[in-house]
Amino acid sequence: MTAEAAHIVDRAIDWQLRQDDMSDQEWHAFVAWLEEDPAHARAFDAVALDMAALADHPEVFPAATPAEASAPPVGVAPRRRAWAWAGGGVAVAAAACLTLMVVPLGLRGTASPYAVETKPGQRRDIALNDGTRIELNGASRLLLDHDNTRIATLESGEATFHVHHDAGAPFTVRSGTQVVQDVGTVFNVERDGKRLAIQVAEGSVLLQPQREAVALRAGAAATVDEEVGGITVSKVDAAKVGAWRSGAIAFAGEPFGRVAGAVLRLDGVSLTIDSSLSQRPFSGMVRLTGTAARDVPHLAALVGAEWHHDGERWFISPR
Repeated sequence: MTAEAAHIVDRAIDWQLRQDDMSDQEWHAFVAWLEEDPAHARAFDAVALDMAALADHPEVFPAATPAEASAPPVGVAPRRRAWAWAGGGVAVAAAACLTLMVVPLGLRGTASPYAVETKPGQRRDIALNDGTRIELNGASRLLLDHDNTRIATLESGEATFHVHHDAGAPFTVRSGTQVVQDVGTVFNVERDGKRLAIQVAEGSVLLQPQREAVALRAGAAATVDEEVGGITVSKVDAAKVGAWRSGAIAFAGEPFGRVAGAVLRLDGVSLTIDSSLSQRPFSGMVRLTGTAARDVPHLAALVGAEWHHDGERWFISPR
């Protein structure tokens, strides 16, 4: 491995370990680093996969004591800084961590990640060669791998997954710090900033299988707010899961401000909702036409508000 490649891997590990507590500014810097060079994204994806494998097999590298974590293994030169990773109950020194992660990167050579992106108002259907089908909503970004069709990473937006079940190789969806694993399922995943929402239409999934292992069956939903922590589980009409595919959005006591994200994905337009309205609880199903000139006035009427358009953006504000 060249010095430049090693430096990229070091940076990828650093970004991976900081995912849980990065500020908005750091997230922007992280995204900029990923987009700077395709090698950065490949290294980050590979590190994430190796960390997941480490969490799945703690017997390979048992948890180190504080004393062990402060001292490098015999025959390995100390590094400038030590990292501790507790993603699966594992804490290791950086040199040991690199021994486990960097060597497989060089030997495996089979990871072939690629991104599928949609513009606002656009949607795509993706058929994987294992029989799984993914419907990707607008303004969304999904990472897949040509050589491993059983892992997907939803970086932003929304997708409905129709998973071909394989007990020997469960389909896994990663998003931020969260992991969703199928048990023969149709389910919807939405990533909106630090919020992740999962709804199950058929079968069941496990949320955070290596940690909380929350089981969600058909008709169940879960919301994770990564800023405050914790998982909220609720019920949902299984028939309405992934309703966006037919142009509908369903809310059950959720902040009205989240309508803006749905309008961006489905209508492809930017909608700003006044702060006095954005936190108002909103319930019901709204069918969007795909034309903002019809949809925005309809949404405003539902909450007794007014709307206007400045030629580029749409606004909903109190009367």
